[in-house]
Amino acid sequence: MNKKQIKSMVTLLQLFLIGALFLPAGTIVGDAAGDTALSVFQMINRYAGMGFSDDALFYMVMACVFPAAIIIFMRVLKERKNFGASVVLCALYATASACFYSAAKRKMVDYATMTWLPYIIILISLTSMMLLIFGFFQAAQDGDGKESPKKE
Repeated sequence: MNKKQIKSMVTLLQLFLIGALFLPAGTIVGDAAGDTALSVFQMINRYAGMGFSDDALFYMVMACVFPAAIIIFMRVLKERKNFGASVVLCALYATASACFYSAAKRKMVDYATMTWLPYIIILISLTSMMLLIFGFFQAAQDGDGKESPKKE
């Protein structure tokens, strides 16, 4: 894969992460009318209602801003810096997602059950991170092969 393909693939994965915030991430337990699906935003709202508003707010901001920032960094920053900054943000996002969904699963055990979506979000974030690391190393190889112009 070349750098352009890596950027395109990571952009698609990050757009999926933004769109995944609207997909059902859990279901309400004990609903008489049937299982009611909870999107990620609804789950964050319910988690905040349980007394963890700071944690929920932090994850909501991170879930909305970081994928968009990764896309912007890849397009705006110069070579190698774009991959490096994006790797850091992607790692933070994957860690925050894993922590939030783990905490939500434990704290909301009597209220909601998780679907497969949180695991997919974490997996896609880690896949993006691996692609960005590959792009970072590829940018380093391209930079090492070029000679710097001599100053006279």
